Amino acid sequence: LIWNRDTEATDKLLAYAQNNVKGGKKVIQTDEWRETSVEERLEYALIKGIEKYVVEDVEECRALVDRYKRPLHIIEGPLMNGMKVVGDLFGAGKMFLPQVIKSARVMKKAVGYLIPFMEKEREEMIVASGSAEEVDPYQGTIVLATVKGG
Repeated sequence: LIWNRDTEATDKLLAYAQNNVKGGKKVIQTDEWRETSVEERLEYALIKGIEKYVVEDVEECRALVDRYKRPLHIIEGPLMNGMKVVGDLFGAGKMFLPQVIKSARVMKKAVGYLIPFMEKEREEMIVASGSAEEVDPYQGTIVLATVKGG
């Protein structure tokens, strides 16, 4: 296995390992998890490293204005909850670095989708304040995600 020649080497190795687990029985993946709440879907996607639906699910969260008034609330809510589970699994030795990397890619894609909305919110706050000075709507908010192994 040569890691530096194929950008999808991690994904291919994980797929191979999953398909050859339990005495060579193929693992059949279903989309039953898609029938749960949007928060549970985002957490599941992070834990399993599934990028396929993440933008769609983040947009669905944005539509739930009563629960997520700001894009940052989506990051602080279901996305961080999913990453907390990833960290716990990694710390317990039930998840390994390639899987954590896949989870991080999903998180990066979700946050990347939210950044333009966060910037737009910042611009709207500047206009609403009537000042040329930049108002920072995220002042005092720290978003931090780490994975620590034992």
